Order: sequence, then structure tokens, then C-alpha cells
Amino acid sequence: MTEFALVIGLFVFMVGALIQFSLILWSINTVTQVARDTARWAATQSTIPCDSTASRNQVAAKADSIARNLSLFAYRAGTWTTSSTVDTTPEEGVGADWPIPAGGTVLFPTDCPPEDNQTAWFVRVRISHPIPVFLPGLQWVLPACGSGFCLSSTAEIRMEPKAP
Repeated sequence: MTEFALVIGLFVFMVGALIQFSLILWSINTVTQVARDTARWAATQSTIPCDSTASRNQVAAKADSIARNLSLFAYRAGTWTTSSTVDTTPEEGVGADWPIPAGGTVLFPTDCPPEDNQTAWFVRVRISHPIPVFLPGLQWVLPACGSGFCLSSTAEIRMEPKAP
């Protein structure tokens, strides 16, 4: 009985740590998949100009839908309704950019999406999402943010030419 009392605390902590790290790893994969799927969807859109408030809101709505379908841990439906730029993405949110590509040709924001496959134009999407930390003491080991352990993933995909 004494040995059990000495070991049970360590055993419960190890099981809790295993569950917490499993949730974090699962969430890392899910956040990465949400970013990739959202960027893949955004690359096929033909809205001129690409970088507009309406386009950003559509990207956020699509990311919200994908996060719900993939059952992102601790994600509440409707949390992502607007999108910021990639550089200003908050701890919980979506960022989207259509950066003007560098090259010999002068391009303008109204040239997005490209008219042909010779123009390489990209869309960049960042998804940030905090995962709650429930294991006591773990918040001091993991780099924490406001409401848990912050995850972030960025995907960049080349855009498709606009439909004729």
C-alpha cells in the first residue's frame, strides 16, 4: 500500500503528460492541414483584386469551415470571421496575403489573380490557434500565450490563372 501511494502521483502525472502532448501533436497536424487546405482553396479563387477585405473574409470563413470539419481541438465554430495580414495574425486567427511577386515584370494588385500560367503569383495563409494546457505546471515548461499553448502554421501556394 505504501509503494502504491508513492508511485500513484507520478503515474497520474505521466498519463496526464502523455495525453497533453498527444493533444498538442494532434493539434499541430490539424492546424497545418487547415492552413494548407485554406491556402489551396484561396489559390483557386478569381476575385479581382485578390487582396481585399471581401477576399480576406472569404478566406477566414473557409478556414472556419475546414477547422470545424477537421475537429480542431478547442476550436469554437465562428471564431474566425475576419482575416488580417500574415504579419499581424493574432494568437487566435487567420492571416492572408497575396504578395506582389518579385521579377522583371511590373505587376499591380489588380493583376491578381494571374491571367496566364506565366505569371507566378502566390497566396500565403497563416493559421494561429491556442491549445489549452490542463496539466498543472506544464504552462511553465511550454512557451505559452494568453490562453494556452500557441500553435501557428503558414502555407504558401501558387495561384491558378483566372477562368476565362
